[in-house]
Amino acid sequence: MDKAAAGKDPATRGRRGTPPPVRRTGRRRPRTLGRALLTTAAATVAPGSGHLMLHRRRTGWLILGPFLLAIATLVALLATLRRSDLLALLLSSRGLAVAAVACVVAALAWIAVIVRTWLISQPRGLDTGHRAVGVAVVTALCLVVAAPLGFAANLANSSRTVLGDLFADDAGSAAALGPRVNLLLVGSDAGPDRTGTRTDTMMVASIDTTSGRTTLFSLPRNIAYAQFPPGSPMAEEFPDGFHDSAGPSGNYYLNAVYAYGHEYPDLAPAGPTDDPGLNLLHQTISYMLGLDLDYFVELDMAGFAAIIDSLGGVRVDVGPDRIPIGGISPTGRAVPPTGYIEPGVQQLSGEDALAFARSRTNSTDYVRMGRQRCLLQNILDQNQPTELLTNFQSIATATTDSVSTDIPQQALPALLSVADGPIQLESVAFDPNLPDPDQSDGRFNTGDPNFDLMREVVQDAITRDPAATPPTVAAAPSDIPQTNEADEDAEGGGSGTDGTSEAPLTSTPVSVAQAC
Repeated sequence: MDKAAAGKDPATRGRRGTPPPVRRTGRRRPRTLGRALLTTAAATVAPGSGHLMLHRRRTGWLILGPFLLAIATLVALLATLRRSDLLALLLSSRGLAVAAVACVVAALAWIAVIVRTWLISQPRGLDTGHRAVGVAVVTALCLVVAAPLGFAANLANSSRTVLGDLFADDAGSAAALGPRVNLLLVGSDAGPDRTGTRTDTMMVASIDTTSGRTTLFSLPRNIAYAQFPPGSPMAEEFPDGFHDSAGPSGNYYLNAVYAYGHEYPDLAPAGPTDDPGLNLLHQTISYMLGLDLDYFVELDMAGFAAIIDSLGGVRVDVGPDRIPIGGISPTGRAVPPTGYIEPGVQQLSGEDALAFARSRTNSTDYVRMGRQRCLLQNILDQNQPTELLTNFQSIATATTDSVSTDIPQQALPALLSVADGPIQLESVAFDPNLPDPDQSDGRFNTGDPNFDLMREVVQDAITRDPAATPPTVAAAPSDIPQTNEADEDAEGGGSGTDGTSEAPLTSTPVSVAQAC
C-alpha cells in the first residue's frame, strides 16, 4: 500500500477527485438569446419583472413594488381629483418643475433596470453578430421608455416656461383672491395694415369662483361720452365725458380710449400695467360698470388666428346667410369682399374665425358682438384640457406672441374652478336691446349712455339668484337696431334698421349657448 495514502484519514480517501458541491441559488441564466431578450422586454413593460423571471426575487420585488405603487397612486389621483385640482397642479411652476425632474429620474432608473436585466440574462459566449442584435434590441427598448418620459419632461418644462412668460409669480395674490373675479377682456385690431391700435372687442367676465357661473358684460366700441372717476386727470380734461364736438365722433368712442392713452400718457393712471392706453381703458370701464377689475387679458386679434389654428380650428354655426370676409378697409371705406364664409355649420380656420368675429359688412356692431360671444362659447365647448395639452407646444407659441395679462400664477386654481363642469356663459350687452326708460324709444342708447343704468344692470346681474331668475334667450342680433331711431314708416312703430320686428327688451342675462 502506498505510504502516502495509508497516512491519510480514511474519511477523505474516497473523495479524491470529486468536484465540489454546486451551490444552488435559484438564479438561472437563460441559455438562448431569445429568452434573454424576452426577459429584458418584460423589464421594459414592468421594471423588476425580468429579475423575477431570473429568480432574483428579492431584487425583483424591490424594483417592481415601488413601480406598482406609483402606478396605483397615479390612478387613484386621476380617479379622485377634481379636474380643476388636476389642472391647478399642472399649472404650478413648482409642480411642473418637480414633474420634469421626476420624469427624467424615472426614465434613467427604468433604462438602468432594462440594461441591467440584459447584462445578467444574456447567454455566455455570444458571438459578435448575436451580441450586436441583442444590443440593438435593448437600445430600442430603452428608447420605448425614454421617448414618452422625455416628451413629458419637455412638455412640463415648456409649460413652466410659458407660465413664467404669461403669468407673474406673485406669492401674495392668492390671499387677496375673493369669491368673485372680474376679468377685463380686450381684443385689439393691431396689425400690419393698421396705423395705431383700437380696442374693438371689450368685455368684462365676472366669474363666481365658487359656482363657476360667468357673466360677460359686452361693451360696444361706439359707446360715447365714456366717463372717468371724479378727480382723475381725464375727468378734469373731459368733465362731460370723453367727447370733442369739434372732431370726428369716432375718434372719441370707447374703442379710441386706448389710443388716446398712448397719445397723452400723462392723463393715464400709473397702473395696473406699464401700458398707459390699457390703464386708461381699465379705468373708464371699471368706473362705468361700477366693478373693481381684478385682472386683464389683452389679445392681439392678428394673433387670435394663430391660436385658433393651434387648436385645430373651431366649429361654428354661421347662420342662414354667408358672411363677407373683409369688405371694409382700415379707413372705413367700402371695398369688395375677398371671399365669403358659407352658411350653416362650418369648421373654420384661424383666419376665417377672425373674419367671422370681425365682419361688419352688411351687418351691425351688435351682430358682430353676438358672433364674438358665440365664438368664445364654441372655443370653450370644443377644447377639453386633454386636447389643450396635446397641442400645447403650438398653443404656447401662439399665445405668448399675442396675449398679455396680469393674472398671477397663484390665481389660476380659483379661475380654473369652472373646469369641473360645462362652462355656461351668460351675457349682458349694452346695446339697444337693453331697456332704458329714460330714452324716448325705451332702448339703451350708445350715443347717450345711461351710466347709472349700466351700474344697476351689472349689480343685478351678479347678485341675482340664477335659480329664481334663469338666463333668458337672446334676441337675434340682427333684430337689434344699429341706432335708436325707430323707422316711423314701419308697421308697429318699432322696427330695426333692417325692417324686422322690434326685438324684445331685457336686462336679464342671456344664455350665450342658447343664443348660438
